[in-house]
Amino acid sequence: MSEPPKAELTSILSQVQNLQTDREKLMKELEAAKQKVEKLTEGKRTEMKTALDTVVAKWLDDSVADETVRTQFKEGMERLVKNTAEDSGVWQVVVCASNTYAKRLNEFERLRTDYEELKTKMTGEFTSEASRKRAREDPAGKPESADFWAGFEDSIKGKSFDPSL
Repeated sequence: MSEPPKAELTSILSQVQNLQTDREKLMKELEAAKQKVEKLTEGKRTEMKTALDTVVAKWLDDSVADETVRTQFKEGMERLVKNTAEDSGVWQVVVCASNTYAKRLNEFERLRTDYEELKTKMTGEFTSEASRKRAREDPAGKPESADFWAGFEDSIKGKSFDPSL
């Protein structure tokens, strides 16, 4: 026998009530997940904005002379930041280029300060060419300025024999 219509209706209403409760529960979970994602996105957006305003802006100012091009480019970058498009290839290339530029600038500044420091430590001992030249001596203790060919001629004639030559 089939159930009476009232029992069937009660069963259907019970199922609808359960589905409604599950739906409300899922909607609350979805809203909580959206808020969590929004917080994460807002943190990433803030990080991207900071990068844009510091490193990328410095690179852009130093690299692009045309003000209109610079403004258009910066507006495009701000749209990427607004949309939190961190995975954009353009964003990634710009961040890499500006970071490399900043590293090179820091390295150049470090080398410049090292150079200035070394320049101040220089004693002046080797500033003239004459101060860098010294008379060399051969192993026998004679100055190198002695004529080699005259010594060679003497050794051939048997006048002297110096095996150190």
